[in-house]
Amino acid sequence: MTSLPWIDWDAAARTGRRLVPPGPRASRAERDQLVAELRADARRSAEVIVDTTQLPQAGQARELVVDRAGIVRANVLTARRMLAAATDPRPDGAAAKTAGYARGVSIGTVLGMLGSRILGQYDPFGEEPTLYLVAPSIMAVEQQLKVPAADFRMWVVLHEQTHRVQFANATWLPGYLSERARALAEAEDEAFWHDLPARLEQIRADRRENRPASMRVLNALSSPATVAAMSEVNAAMSLLEGHADVMMDRSGRQLIGSVSTIRAKFQGRRSPSGLPALLNKLMGMDAKLAQYAEGAKFCRQVMAIGGVGLLNEAFSEAGAMPSMQELLHPDQWCERIAGNG
Repeated sequence: MTSLPWIDWDAAARTGRRLVPPGPRASRAERDQLVAELRADARRSAEVIVDTTQLPQAGQARELVVDRAGIVRANVLTARRMLAAATDPRPDGAAAKTAGYARGVSIGTVLGMLGSRILGQYDPFGEEPTLYLVAPSIMAVEQQLKVPAADFRMWVVLHEQTHRVQFANATWLPGYLSERARALAEAEDEAFWHDLPARLEQIRADRRENRPASMRVLNALSSPATVAAMSEVNAAMSLLEGHADVMMDRSGRQLIGSVSTIRAKFQGRRSPSGLPALLNKLMGMDAKLAQYAEGAKFCRQVMAIGGVGLLNEAFSEAGAMPSMQELLHPDQWCERIAGNG
């Protein structure tokens, strides 16, 4: 097993917290009201999501309302925890420490840039699962979209609560994702010319499936083993994010009067043009946004074929997870699962 060079995680945390902007200005009363509403929404939405998803286990999790620096800190801790077993210990030499510091700064820079875009997050990887709600980012987007603040806040909470229920019913899922994340981190780089026919076929396959630009570049430059691991991670994350998007809207019909307006405006925010679109590609956000769209389409098509009960089979065991091929062609997954039943 290839180990990773040491990473200065403290430098990553410091860099990320320094780079992430604080968010919109608000009075103390406005901030207190936002925090109180998000906490109340988290309590109110839990049972609704269980009813909507028809996944029986509600799960237990801490519910934390944090600022942007807080979500950066949380993501650094999660990355450190997931990679701890595969990372070299702290070195003694000055050169190795400097290199580790540089790695930490690079990671912190990316997390700092992404920190203002995260509205909420469910983290199942710690000693205690935690649902994070990023108050200043939620406030910024509700103001940008000009939608009812109370409705938008509940809508965001419903998405994260869906993730909590997903992991409560798929207790194998954190290990599944951790194993593949470590496989990606440990994968050795290979020259582009290594196994060139396989790489060219990957490029053609990505073009046929209209994969996002950042993913095409990454797949073209990665070894076949890395591409295979990334494909499994992308399929899993697409299912999780798409499922959460579908269920937040279905639940929202019960709780949120403006859910259709919020969805329409939010989709417009997810589809930028010009410089924002270029930045999305450079940061890989185009691939992330594709996960939402592809996963939601998969879930809707599966439910059209076999209802919510069939869709929930995806959370029953690791072997029932859709491959990327099946995610893009849901009828193939339905045939496999129905055949196994």
